[in-house]
Amino acid sequence: MPITYDVLNDGHYIHAVATPPVTSEEFVEYEIAHAIDDRIKPPVSELFEVKHGACDNITIADMTEVLRVRKEVEKPPTPHRCAIVVSPHDAHAWDLAKFYRGMVMLHAEENVIVFATADIARIWLGIKG
Repeated sequence: MPITYDVLNDGHYIHAVATPPVTSEEFVEYEIAHAIDDRIKPPVSELFEVKHGACDNITIADMTEVLRVRKEVEKPPTPHRCAIVVSPHDAHAWDLAKFYRGMVMLHAEENVIVFATADIARIWLGIKG
């Protein structure tokens, strides 16, 4: 699967990596998989690293599909902070990440920040190493 994730720190940290190519179905699967993952416990910090070109096939419509499918999941959203790391040279992924920030059903907008480097994202999340 082009999007993989690990649940670490006793369920309080999600580290996800998207590698090209990611399909819209795989993106929705990832969002639902970690939304219902019983290993994840609040408070949660998520580091989502998007490799250059990984989201070339994803559209804003695909992102809104996440909201539609998420409404069907009976488990309420887990409050969390999310740092999205996107290549500074991937304008399409930046646009998608900015749109994702506004998906307030999943999180508060101020809890999602888009970064160009994982090191700075980890500092914001308070994650070492």
